[in-house]
Amino acid sequence: MEDTPALLVMLRVAGEREREPGARQPVPPVRVTPTEARILALLASGATTARAARATGLTTDGVTYHLQRLSARWNAANRTELVARAYALGILTPGVWPPAPAATEDADDDAE
Repeated sequence: MEDTPALLVMLRVAGEREREPGARQPVPPVRVTPTEARILALLASGATTARAARATGLTTDGVTYHLQRLSARWNAANRTELVARAYALGILTPGVWPPAPAATEDADDDAE
């Protein structure tokens, strides 16, 4: 009986670029409201929920709402991970103290 030769088939989606082995997948741009960016900056500086509420003019429940929403969207387990993701996604400006939101084109748009 003859051995059947092995056949390797590679399929690609039309128009999709081939990535180099080990190359990181690009991160899609992330948008947050100016209020969310301000809360993240305050959080990065060590602010409590109450202090962030006073600084943004929100209630503590309002700040908690935004933090829970961001945590769910980014699948962040805690505030430390939330701040780390904000830096990694370019929401917060690296290398400045106190932490500050990165400059965005739609800084006046708070409708989300």
